[in-house]
Amino acid sequence: MDKLIEEASNLLLKKYNPPVHSVAAALETTSGKVIAAVNIDHFLGFVCAETAALTIAINQGEYKFKRVVTVRKDEGSKIKITNMCGKCRQIFFDYAPEIQVVTETKNVSINEMLPDPFVRQQQKIQDKVKSVQ
Repeated sequence: MDKLIEEASNLLLKKYNPPVHSVAAALETTSGKVIAAVNIDHFLGFVCAETAALTIAINQGEYKFKRVVTVRKDEGSKIKITNMCGKCRQIFFDYAPEIQVVTETKNVSINEMLPDPFVRQQQKIQDKVKSVQ
C-alpha cells in the first residue's frame, strides 16, 4: 500500500466516529513530510479532512505540496479512496496549484479535478504565499 494512503487509512481507523469524523486525508509536501487529518462535522458547519491537513501544513510553514489522498469507509466498512468535494478542489487549486490528487484509478492534477475553476483568487493567494516563504 502507498505510504500516503496508509497514513490516511491509519488515522481514519484511529479517529473514525461518524458523523463527527468519517473522512481522513494525508497530504505530502515536496520536502517529504506527510500530514494527516480527519474531518470535523458540526451542526454549524464542517471542516473537510483535506482542508484540515492543508491548514496544519501551512501552520507548520509548508507551502509546496506533492500529493493528497482522501479516504472513507464504504457501506461494508472497507476503507476506500474518495474524491474531494468541490470546495476542497477550489481551495487546493488556489493554495496548491501543482498538487497531484490520488484517486482510485490514478493520480491527477488539481486542474484535471477542477475544470473551469474560479481563477482570480489563486493569483492573489500565490503572490502572498511567495512573500512568506
